[in-house]
Amino acid sequence: MAAGRRCPGGRNSHRWLDGSRTGSARSLEKAPYYAIPVHSGTLGTTGGPRTNTDAQVVNAYGHSIEGLYAAGNVMAGVTGMFYDGAGGTLSPALTFGYIAGSHAAASSASAA
Repeated sequence: MAAGRRCPGGRNSHRWLDGSRTGSARSLEKAPYYAIPVHSGTLGTTGGPRTNTDAQVVNAYGHSIEGLYAAGNVMAGVTGMFYDGAGGTLSPALTFGYIAGSHAAASSASAA
C-alpha cells in the first residue's frame, strides 16, 4: 500500500481499497515488512482409495482391507474428482477420522 494511504472508512474497516467488497485489507504502518515465496502445490488426491461406511479402504472387489483406514485428503472424496473450495476437505477428514478411529477401537476390543 502506498505510504499515507489508508483503508476506506479508516483502520480495520474490513473493506478492499476500491470499496468493492468486505475483506481484510489494512494499512501497513510500521516497518520492517517480511515476505515469503508462495508456490502452488497438491492439495489432495481428489481420487485416492475407496472406502466403505466404516472408513476402511476397500480393494478392487469392494472387500475391506483389514486394519487399513482412510480419511480426508487421502481417501476418495465425497465430491468425486471436484474440489468444493476452501475447507471442503475438513469435514470429511473429521467425520471419517472419527468413524475410522471408532471402528478400529471396536475391532481391537472385540479381538481382545
